[in-house]
Amino acid sequence: MSKEEVLNYFYTNSTEYGVKRTLVILLCGLAVGMIIYLTYYISSEKIVYDRKFNWSLVIMHLITVIVMMMISSNIAVSLGMVGALSIVRFRTAVKDSRDTMFIFWAMAEGLCVSSQNWRLTFTSALFIAAILILSSKVPGVRNKYLLIVNGEGQAIDRKQFEEKLKPFVTGFRMRTANKDADHEEMICEITTKGEINLEVLDALLSVPGIQSVNWVAQSGETVG
Repeated sequence: MSKEEVLNYFYTNSTEYGVKRTLVILLCGLAVGMIIYLTYYISSEKIVYDRKFNWSLVIMHLITVIVMMMISSNIAVSLGMVGALSIVRFRTAVKDSRDTMFIFWAMAEGLCVSSQNWRLTFTSALFIAAILILSSKVPGVRNKYLLIVNGEGQAIDRKQFEEKLKPFVTGFRMRTANKDADHEEMICEITTKGEINLEVLDALLSVPGIQSVNWVAQSGETVG
């Protein structure tokens, strides 16, 4: 097969997308993108909700659909796209592994939409969305917290401190202890069966030597 015949094969074995068909595919892609958007919004566990990142998922999903439509419509263009995309480098660091999961999900759904396999597209999108929403709403059996205790003037009565704390916790471990001539600080990791209880703070403040108590929620490797 000559070079001209190979090029002719590439150009003649292509699929043309009309305006109507393109709009139908993009509207279906937008519907799937909104499923991703609502899932991220409902299941978000961050203190500050990132609206811009959520819309970026929708746009990235649609861009994936467009790129795959271009590749599947023309074999010659697909070869050029592979070369063009291979030189693109994204340097933005994603700190939360959960955000990375949403990025891959948006890209995968974009591939499904561009293949026009509607059953696989909407079934997978709804199934994954249900799992993510349910997993974000299931409460933990035990709650982990960091308890930061500061004392000044006199030494903290450790025995009384543990006695006051014991009725409210199911687990206790000292993580850090700092002490100088005028100041003492303890950071403890505790587990409880309930949420933060202000009665614990009042009880601990009555312990001799304790000036302030901070109770911080802990989630995985992050504190917040």
